[in-house]
Amino acid sequence: MSTTETISRAPALGQVWPEQGGVYIGKRLIDGVAHHIIVADGVESDIEKVEFKNVDKAVADAGEINGHADWRAPEQEDLMLAYINAPEQFVREGWDSIYWSRSEHHNWPWAVDFELGDVIYYDRDCEFRVRPFRSIVDSSI
Repeated sequence: MSTTETISRAPALGQVWPEQGGVYIGKRLIDGVAHHIIVADGVESDIEKVEFKNVDKAVADAGEINGHADWRAPEQEDLMLAYINAPEQFVREGWDSIYWSRSEHHNWPWAVDFELGDVIYYDRDCEFRVRPFRSIVDSSI
């Protein structure tokens, strides 16, 4: 994005932010800096049957989505924010409701279950969905 490009104000939580290529799910700190978090719109953006070791690659291989190429695999905090502010954007029933994050705790990979609202650790070879996320620094708006 060029420094002269105009960025619109963030929409209401859970609403599409067309200029940013997805649904706005709120703000969070990343390395001490406030970021607006955007999730790719809808279940059709899910990348299915991904092992934990491949979450970053799967999102990178998805390439450009809605005019943006800086999508990344979500952190645990991103998925929790999505569960709170835009759960309808995700599968919410059965095994398909489990989404990998790229986060680990004590060498265990974390996933978020959108049916139950749980943050759970699983074996690395389990295959779950991954949804692309992106963020923009709050001061850029």
